[in-house]
Order: sequence, then structure tokens, then C-alpha cells
Amino acid sequence: MTRLLSLCLLLIALCSPFAQAQNREIPLRSGDQIGIKVSGIPPDEVAQISQTYRVSEVGTISLLYLNEVSVAGIKPSELARKIAALYKSKEIYTHPNVSVSIDSTGSERVVYVSGAVTKPGAVPMRPGLTVSKALAFAGGKTPFGKLSKVKLVRGGRPVGTLNLERAGSPDADTLLEPEDEIVVPD
Repeated sequence: MTRLLSLCLLLIALCSPFAQAQNREIPLRSGDQIGIKVSGIPPDEVAQISQTYRVSEVGTISLLYLNEVSVAGIKPSELARKIAALYKSKEIYTHPNVSVSIDSTGSERVVYVSGAVTKPGAVPMRPGLTVSKALAFAGGKTPFGKLSKVKLVRGGRPVGTLNLERAGSPDADTLLEPEDEIVVPD
């Protein structure tokens, strides 16, 4: 019975919106503007740490007592845990509660939609952006666009060919990353 209860709790946790949101987080990169909030520390130090930071060209931020902290490539929820662990391991704070968010006024991230679409160009990146949503932002395909051979390019390299012609195709739900390119051929 205990095993069954544990399994049910695990399934609920994995399906929760919080768990799904973490999977959709975008890793930080240089130029990003992030908000950090800390509680559980002396009140006079909360204001010194809880503020907006810009990720440097080398992928770091400078925090009170920690100096440079490497943040590039880390998701916001992972960074929150990292900062709390650093403060604890250096015995600066015993129970810091840290939250990190990407500031929407920071550098904008985009994906590119090109080829046989109504409005080719950059589409603003949002957590949970899929191929089908990006194509919708680009106005959909032109009358000559072939949804059965959509190309996804990541980091300048083709990732694969997606078939979006079939209703309910899992390819349509492919999550995008910043700077991805979707190419709809004629």
C-alpha cells in the first residue's frame, strides 16, 4: 500500500504545472537580464541581493559575498538552487530562499520562420513555444508550402524534417529553443 501511495505521489508531482514549467524553462545566456529575490536572510541584506542582474559576456553575475557566479546555460530554477547552495556551503546564510526569473525587458530571444510562410521573420521566444505555434505567429504556410517536409535547424545544423500535415502530429508539439529556425519548403 505504501508503495502504491508513493507511486501516485510521484506521478502527481511529475504531472504538476510546476514540474512542467521547469521542463519548459529556457537556459540563461550572456546579455539576459534576470531578477533574483532572496528571503530568509537578514533584512538589510535582502535589498542588496534581491535585484535585477545582467548576465555578463562571459556568462556570470556578481552577487554579494559570492563575487562572480557562472550562470550561462543554467535554467532559472537550477540557478536558484545553485545560489542557495553556494550561500549555505560558504556558511554565509543557513536558510536562504532564492527565486530567479528572466526579466522580459532584457534581451529578446527569438526563433526564425522562413520559406513558404505568410510572414517570414523572427518570432519572439516564449517558454513552451512549439513548431506549430511559431508557424501560427508567422501567419501559417502559403498555398505552396509543404507542411510534410518542414525543416528544423538548431545551431546552424539541421535537426530533422518534421511532418506537420497530419492532424495531431507529435512533430507539431516539438519544443523550440532560442535561435532555432523553421523552414517551410515550397
